[in-house]
Amino acid sequence: MAEASYASASQTDVLIIGAGPSGLMTAYWMARCGVRARIIDKKSTKVFTGQADGLRVRTLEIFDSIGFQHRVQHEGHVAVEANFWAPGPDGTLIRQGPFCSSKVNESPFHNMLLSQGRIERFILDSIKQYSNLEVERGVIAESFEYDEIVKDDQNAYPITLKLRTLSEDEVTPSNNSGEGRSHSVPDKLKDSDLHPDDLDDLIQDSKSRQTKTEIVKAKYLIGCDGAHSWTRKQVDIPLEGGVIDIIPITDFPDIRRLGTVTNASGTILVIPRERRLVRLYVPVQVVDVAKNGNARFNRSSITPEMIKERVQAILKPYTFDYKVCEWWTAYQIGQRIAPTFAKDDRIFLAGDAVHTHSPKVGLGMNMSMQDGFNVGWKVALVAAGVASPAILSTYNAERHHLAEMLLDFDRHLSGLFTDNKPSKGIPEGGSDKTENMIKVLETFEDFADGLKAFYGASPLVCKFVNEDKLNPGHHLVPGERFPPVKLRKQADGNTQWTTRIFESDGRFRLVILAGDVRNEMQKHRVDTLSRFLSGQLKEKASPLSRYNAIPGRFKSPIDVVTAHSASWKETEFFDFPEILRDLDATLGWGYDKIWCDDACIWDRDCDGKGYEKWGVDRMRGLMLVVRPDQYIGWVGELEHMDEMTRYLDGALIKVVTEE
Repeated sequence: MAEASYASASQTDVLIIGAGPSGLMTAYWMARCGVRARIIDKKSTKVFTGQADGLRVRTLEIFDSIGFQHRVQHEGHVAVEANFWAPGPDGTLIRQGPFCSSKVNESPFHNMLLSQGRIERFILDSIKQYSNLEVERGVIAESFEYDEIVKDDQNAYPITLKLRTLSEDEVTPSNNSGEGRSHSVPDKLKDSDLHPDDLDDLIQDSKSRQTKTEIVKAKYLIGCDGAHSWTRKQVDIPLEGGVIDIIPITDFPDIRRLGTVTNASGTILVIPRERRLVRLYVPVQVVDVAKNGNARFNRSSITPEMIKERVQAILKPYTFDYKVCEWWTAYQIGQRIAPTFAKDDRIFLAGDAVHTHSPKVGLGMNMSMQDGFNVGWKVALVAAGVASPAILSTYNAERHHLAEMLLDFDRHLSGLFTDNKPSKGIPEGGSDKTENMIKVLETFEDFADGLKAFYGASPLVCKFVNEDKLNPGHHLVPGERFPPVKLRKQADGNTQWTTRIFESDGRFRLVILAGDVRNEMQKHRVDTLSRFLSGQLKEKASPLSRYNAIPGRFKSPIDVVTAHSASWKETEFFDFPEILRDLDATLGWGYDKIWCDDACIWDRDCDGKGYEKWGVDRMRGLMLVVRPDQYIGWVGELEHMDEMTRYLDGALIKVVTEE
């Protein structure tokens, strides 16, 4: 590209390529933090049918923090128990199960099933609440240049791309995309097949397109453009299968129950869906011999009829047929991961662009969205001049390790769908495939459901705490998610999960677990901390005014939330220091800032046992910093004000004061 063409280049702080779940989750943070950003996608519309559908509990907690989990609950299908079918002594299929995770109640939510198209709709609606950022559809990046000389200059735009709007003939339909070939049946969606809130997207697709090219310069580039990302080459693996969304006609008794069916003909995964749909993952291997004599898979040979025949063979003696097929695709089983998810902390990759695996583990959309959620808030706060660029390196460190764990999980589980050998490295569960499958699920359940993140020490995770100074036995671990509990609002007694209290708005939360404030000594500790936060302690600058604001959003990147352990009826909102109640000249007192861990007779989920779940002494309490993504960054006692400030100094940019 000629240097002269740069003169007319437009500028954006962040350019996101790909408007799938990971790209939209990244874009959400740009909208929420007011960052100048663009998001492009080669497809003409959002996804409407098919694609991913499994939603793990950690992903649902994220949805709650954004504010649309209630929509998922309303439309989705809960998937908690799984049944496993296998031949009995006489060779006929018998049910083994149901299997249910022992940790099913460690989150407010349970694993659910809902199509990717609906999740995209919900994220798009959330973006619209906070910004005019819209997906530019039918647009591709044709060329890319990167100026490494200016990469360390935070005000520079080292990334240059040439974007082109595709013609009508070139644009990729959303429902004919993805890993392998995918098909929407019928070929053209009818208005009656769509949710009403998706109609505008279909109308947009029908509008005439004008092809054009433009040069764009960006500070940061985030590639979320799927398994066939232009940022990396795909490597084909010679084992494939089919996935199909149908309304089944069958006498198989567990067709509406999550589970597997195994016999000599193979293993299928059964996933009940919304609107009577059922998704089936079916092993179908079609291998040709190339001219050089090597075997290669033949994806074009897979058809819906072939997939149906395989299902019929595996379900015997039960019958199986369908009249309605909403979507199907051929997929490949394989584990691939990029050596790094970032370049120079300027260019980032997320989701399938950097890790691919078989769909059977039900984590593809979850991992992709959580990648986008992780990189999104970090890039957004750095681009907004709020956070230190040093935090950007934590994206690769945190997410690459989890991607490796995902591939390990997939290797163990996928092997059980293709052979009867026990998985290596998994505790012995006998030679039976079903027993081994349960063992694999139990071994990886903390990771798979997102109950543990395994984030290591970094500028955003302080693991170098003197444990002698902390409450013994607490369960609040830096680098892990804040364990959600339901609390009572001190001002009115209403209840709320912490996943919603800690809203994903770009701010760090200084969470003060104030303990039993009826005790005079404990009340004094809270008062001393409050004086520090108010800037009343000599030689101790308050962190609430120490760091750059989130422009146009919040005057401080830190939000203070207090949760005490005293009885709700024996304390008053105005008993707490003013700094903890956040007075706004227009909106009044911050009634949503003081919470109580006390039982509520009319809400069974609010049992007053939050401190016990956190492992925190109900008298002394604790203090912690929760990152914008609800992972714990730092933990300390109420007196550890200096340590807390040092942690924040490593993540946030201090206000520049005139001498």
